[in-house]
Amino acid sequence: MTTEELKSKSKNEVMNFIRQRLSFSENVKSSMRYLESDQIEKQHKRFEMSGYESKTGECTVWNTSLLNEFADLGIYDYTSYLFLDFYKGMPTLYLKYFQRNEDLEFDEWSGFGTTEIIYEIFQLTILSDKRKRRRD
Repeated sequence: MTTEELKSKSKNEVMNFIRQRLSFSENVKSSMRYLESDQIEKQHKRFEMSGYESKTGECTVWNTSLLNEFADLGIYDYTSYLFLDFYKGMPTLYLKYFQRNEDLEFDEWSGFGTTEIIYEIFQLTILSDKRKRRRD
């Protein structure tokens, strides 16, 4: 799905797209035991929100990998930097829009799940009217 197609979709349709993009591969699904097939279909990769790690950088690497699932849509094309951090379940998004001087923090997403957080990032980037970096 392209950014233009996403812009024409309802919030619910975009959220379903996000869930689908984060869904587990068929190999992983087939190895899940003790779950009914309808339960497996509802599962997807989620952010590690605790902020606690057994190995330094573990949460950051995992959470960044989930955001990178959407890099092909251009979520990074609107920003000089975009970083999502969690502390005790509380997400904070740090970003700076492309060719802007203001550093921004968004931390009002307490209680949001992975899908909702990614949708909000879409709202701030690919679904916004902000200026986009040229990559071609």
